[in-house]
Amino acid sequence: MTIGLLLGLLIDLKFLKRWINRRFDLPIWVVISIYIVYNVFVYGFFMGFPVFNAFLGLLAGYYYGHRICFNKVEPEKHAKLINQVALLAGLIMTLVCISSGFLALMDFGAAGMIKEVLGLDFEVTNSMMWGIVLTGGLALIFINIILTRIAMIKTIKNCAR
Repeated sequence: MTIGLLLGLLIDLKFLKRWINRRFDLPIWVVISIYIVYNVFVYGFFMGFPVFNAFLGLLAGYYYGHRICFNKVEPEKHAKLINQVALLAGLIMTLVCISSGFLALMDFGAAGMIKEVLGLDFEVTNSMMWGIVLTGGLALIFINIILTRIAMIKTIKNCAR
């Protein structure tokens, strides 16, 4: 344990500053991988409740907006990059919602939990669960895309000043 801690601190001392200074030069596949890992962590932390994953779009937009400014990308390419990043964030959110929806629909206790949490005096049927999963999932995907776009646009505008 102590050896691992010391080894981690030595690696941080030697490499971390360089990694942080070069964060906007990372290959896109590394950035996407980090974003996916963060989505998995948030999904697991909130036990499959995907609402908080939608807010990771803010981080994606903020990072990529700064990356655009740092690399001095021509303004003509901004709209295309904003669309691409927002759609990628939406695609990843779609996968999160599909897995969460699958778990909710296959877990017969999920309907009971919804009834109990909301204090409903009626049974939550399978068709109601489908409605919750579909409308909730689509709303989260849309929110994720919008948040990513907003964060990128505001970040780019702030960098241009």
